[in-house]
Amino acid sequence: MTQPAAAGDTPRFSVHFHDNHVPAAPGGLYTITLDHTVSGEKVGTDSLPTARQNFEIRSPQFTLDDSFVHALHPAPAASGAFEYVLPHITLNRLILPWERALDPAAPDLPWLALLLFAEGELPDDPKAQGHVSTRTVRELLTTTGDVLVPDITLDAEVPPELHDSSCSTIDVPADVFAAAVPRRDDLTHLCHVRKVTDRQSPRVRRAGEELEVGDYAVVVANRFPRTAGRYAAHLVSLEGFAGHLDGTPPGPSVVRMVSLRAWSFEAAPDANAHFATLIRHMADDPAGLGLRLRPRAPGTAAASAATERLDLGYVPVDHALPSGEHSFAWYRGPLTPGVAQSVPVPDGGHHRHADEALIYLTDTGVFDVSYAAAFTLGRALALSDATLAAAVSAFRTRSRRLAHRALTRGRTSPHPARDRFHELIEDGLGARLHTAATTPAAADTTAAPAPRRAAAGVPRPTVAATLHERLRAATTRDLLRTALATPLAPLADALDQVALLAATPLGHLVPDARMLPPESLRFFHVDAQWCAALRDGVLSTGIGTSLDAAVNDLARETLDPPRPLSGLLMRSALVKGWPDVVVEPQRTGAAGTDPQLLDIVHRAAIGPDLLLCLVDGVPDQVVFREPHEGIHFGIDEGDRIGLRRLTDPIGDSLGQAFPPAGEPGMSRFLRPATGGGTPEVLDVATGTDALVPAMAAALRAAGRLDPDAPLGPGALAVELVNAPQRIVFTPDPAGQS
Repeated sequence: MTQPAAAGDTPRFSVHFHDNHVPAAPGGLYTITLDHTVSGEKVGTDSLPTARQNFEIRSPQFTLDDSFVHALHPAPAASGAFEYVLPHITLNRLILPWERALDPAAPDLPWLALLLFAEGELPDDPKAQGHVSTRTVRELLTTTGDVLVPDITLDAEVPPELHDSSCSTIDVPADVFAAAVPRRDDLTHLCHVRKVTDRQSPRVRRAGEELEVGDYAVVVANRFPRTAGRYAAHLVSLEGFAGHLDGTPPGPSVVRMVSLRAWSFEAAPDANAHFATLIRHMADDPAGLGLRLRPRAPGTAAASAATERLDLGYVPVDHALPSGEHSFAWYRGPLTPGVAQSVPVPDGGHHRHADEALIYLTDTGVFDVSYAAAFTLGRALALSDATLAAAVSAFRTRSRRLAHRALTRGRTSPHPARDRFHELIEDGLGARLHTAATTPAAADTTAAPAPRRAAAGVPRPTVAATLHERLRAATTRDLLRTALATPLAPLADALDQVALLAATPLGHLVPDARMLPPESLRFFHVDAQWCAALRDGVLSTGIGTSLDAAVNDLARETLDPPRPLSGLLMRSALVKGWPDVVVEPQRTGAAGTDPQLLDIVHRAAIGPDLLLCLVDGVPDQVVFREPHEGIHFGIDEGDRIGLRRLTDPIGDSLGQAFPPAGEPGMSRFLRPATGGGTPEVLDVATGTDALVPAMAAALRAAGRLDPDAPLGPGALAVELVNAPQRIVFTPDPAGQS
């Protein structure tokens, strides 16, 4: 069976499932006997002697080298909601589960099983921490008393050099053994072969083991860890226990088994902690998917006006007036539930002071301080953020040095643009630039005498006026832009819209925690004017002279305007449990065409449960997918299995749940628990109402399994691979998601 990475995706790998890989002869001690038969008239009565040769096919029997173990799931010491997971162990040795004969008459019957024990089930390991006892092989096989040991003859079936070697064992109470050990018919379906090909770059995923190219044997447990607490997983040898796999407790009270590999993990069952449950809960949020506050109840006309503001993403904030009085103002960050309305900007297209960015709302008599706060934040970031501060300082220093160098050096540069710049210097611009560079911005002094005198009676222009007049000339501006290109490049990178938003504190992005409650998902547009005001605030720092101000204006002109961005904020336990959740913003095209995947230009986990994504453009839909590069076995949420095709294309979803809706779920295939506990052990193939016969009947009814074909271990593995969950959100362009 072949299982692709995920239906509809470009496969990163191909996984082929096979029923088994039975060797030509199992491991053990063998004797070759050669008899001679001689015929003919003159043959005597004496026969030739029989020749015998002893040999051994070596295979693991009482110990297992660590190099044979490729992966364990759940991982050792892991903690999580594993109630839908069947733990498994992946082995690098392809033939290992069939390398020894549990029953010589049934070579496809594995001799290995993965057993799961809860706290209190093993007397020597009451906390289920994976503890084992160490004894020699001789001590194990010669134990007497009320203990059932493997039915293996020490001298005839074990090489002499292993008699006094050490092995790890566990003592299992007889009733626990009968309840937990797979039945004989179950064993075949709990082991299979996995062959992985076509791997691209590997990715480690929380959802399961990392897939790598190679051939592996996989042993799957038959028990779901559904009880809160620790579980110990033991890969045990069933060699010598073939007669005790019928579910009947053996006569002795204790069964002593060889544990080849052991680990433990903690189960924390939580119906609300699974991927699909969490993401669907956010989709059903009655508050909607827009980043806004919701008023509790409608009221007066004034309340209606406030409600309108809240719907636009504003929050009321305290506002101190210049008179010393306190009032309130409206504030909205850059993340808006709808496309932000354009507002007028000062002459020149940018803000030089925070007060220029204040908006007075005449209908209510209060201020909108959103853009003023953005400007002030930009100044604060330029002074506190090391990267920004260094970029601004370097630009100011290098731009001033460039002007001074132009004043003090002759025409020594072969660069044409620099030559033309020096022509302007000789025409008087150099003297004015020198005066401007050494004159405080607030001063209004006159320039040094220029080569050409002003006409009598005509007021001499100020330095700033002269400088600005010359900078209005296209040739001059082009030359200065060329000269400033090199020092401006690092500043432009630091002033990138995404970089500034990444440095913006969360309190400015989400000014009220109630806008983003626990277990919520919020989509937003990014207000480009807010980002522009933020950048203006950064550029307003470090200006000491009129030249700085003039160069600043040129710098703004060369910077790209803020581009349309959108994004999402997710505050959920899903972020902690699935930090690599796949987020795919898409723009749908014409009918019959594939959606266009938009770039996520910034993705950051802010704290343990908050994810921020900024998208280049505005998507029509956003797809969330559970990471699928890992692999594990079990059932889907809702206690059912999503059936897959067993014919080409193998592994694709049939769109059919098993058992069907309206029928009891997978719990019907669990053995009754002993002692009134929670049923956890899966009845895989034993009996007519076991999992395999019932699933085979469902697949035959769907036409996906031939009437006479069995549901083999490889096919069962395809059905039990947990499918990655996928859900599509379609944000409303108006923000009423």
